[in-house]
Amino acid sequence: MSALPKRKIYTTEEYLDLEEKAEYKSEYDNGEIIAMAGGSLNHARIIGNIDRGFGGKLGKTCESKTTEVKIRVDIYRKFYYPDVFIFCGEPIFYQKRKDAIINPTLIVEVLSDNTEAKDRGEKMLAYRTLESLREYVLVTQDNPTVEQYIKNADEAWIHKATIGLKSVVKFESIGIELTLEEIYQRVLL
Repeated sequence: MSALPKRKIYTTEEYLDLEEKAEYKSEYDNGEIIAMAGGSLNHARIIGNIDRGFGGKLGKTCESKTTEVKIRVDIYRKFYYPDVFIFCGEPIFYQKRKDAIINPTLIVEVLSDNTEAKDRGEKMLAYRTLESLREYVLVTQDNPTVEQYIKNADEAWIHKATIGLKSVVKFESIGIELTLEEIYQRVLL
């Protein structure tokens, strides 16, 4: 009987060095490097629509970013590439790196069949440990639904769902409203 091959465990530094040279993005999970799956056209359109919607309405103190910058979740030793995120004020970089921040205000993940369980479970729990995070948003690809988890003044997380193309979602942490028609523009439902 043959033994299963041992999986290599990478240090944070090894992951970051490899990621700088990699052709494809990977996330880091407490020693394991996990290749990111490719997205669909709908996925890409939703990300672009949200980023453009935020960008046109954000003031000078907040910035919207897409999948080019990682979020470090220190307590879980993870790096994730959210679909869209916003930070307000100056970015706080992980160990002075320019490709990983630790202070997002709002994070958006666009759900797919392959990522939904992780986005609703592991990522949500990890992201919610970030002191700066005020809002975690899940956007469904195949029907117009936006779910928000908003941290209130008592540090409790409140769930809200906005459903239907004629609806308006208010992103509480940044004071911006987008219609679901804006979010789902050119998306094949």
